[in-house]
Amino acid sequence: MIKCFKESFNYTNKYIILATPLILFSLLSSLYLLFSLNGNLISMLIAVVLFFLMLSAFLSGWLYMTSNVIKNEDREDPNSLLKEFPSGVGEYMLPTIGMLFNTFIVITLIMVVSYIIGLKFIGSTGIAPDAFSKAMTSITALKTFVSSLSSEQLTKLNYWNLLIFFTMVFTYYVLMFYAPAVFFKTKNPFKGLFISIKDVLTRHFFKNILLFLILFTTYFVISVFSTIFQANAVLYFVFTLINFYYLVLAVLFLFNYYYTNYVKIGSNVDMTV
Repeated sequence: MIKCFKESFNYTNKYIILATPLILFSLLSSLYLLFSLNGNLISMLIAVVLFFLMLSAFLSGWLYMTSNVIKNEDREDPNSLLKEFPSGVGEYMLPTIGMLFNTFIVITLIMVVSYIIGLKFIGSTGIAPDAFSKAMTSITALKTFVSSLSSEQLTKLNYWNLLIFFTMVFTYYVLMFYAPAVFFKTKNPFKGLFISIKDVLTRHFFKNILLFLILFTTYFVISVFSTIFQANAVLYFVFTLINFYYLVLAVLFLFNYYYTNYVKIGSNVDMTV
């Protein structure tokens, strides 16, 4: 694990060009959503579909670049990696669309099952949905909302929050190897989903949990600091840059870990399930 992280850290510094598509997509997608998500229902649906295609194009090119860093780390000109982005879009656009679609389906199914379990073992809080939305408008409204709840409602609400949290953690963990499986083993998004779930739940199980905890904890800490320093423009800008650097490092670390433990065995490359 330590060796894998050191390699990924070196890859990040050498191929920091990977941050360029990430930053550009973040800026362009934010502007697109800002100006497109308004108007009638039809226009908003079209905007969502176009954003989905934009996201698929970005991920197909960017993750293709990332996988090539791991497979071909000895590159004379690191900046030449950027030329591989269009090739990734052409080769992996459809698999990425399928991957995102399957991800949405899996998340939906897990959330539905979690909701059914919550109703059975926790029960309804008896709070109207619009009351939650009104409570989120300000800190004062939230305090008033919480003080109006009974002790039983507060207990159930805490249980629901814990259930939602652990459901999200479980979902992230189960899907952790999905992208590496698609870009290293198979372009079939359905087969890739099966392979990734099998890999994350079988071989190196406890090592996989450690990897997940490292990624989850570090990202949480960076997110907290970014939120804390949001009022300070300089510090917020610094942590925004740190966040982009971390995302590149985290994806390279994840891909490198998967390639080392599930794809490359000795000097051979295993492309089987």
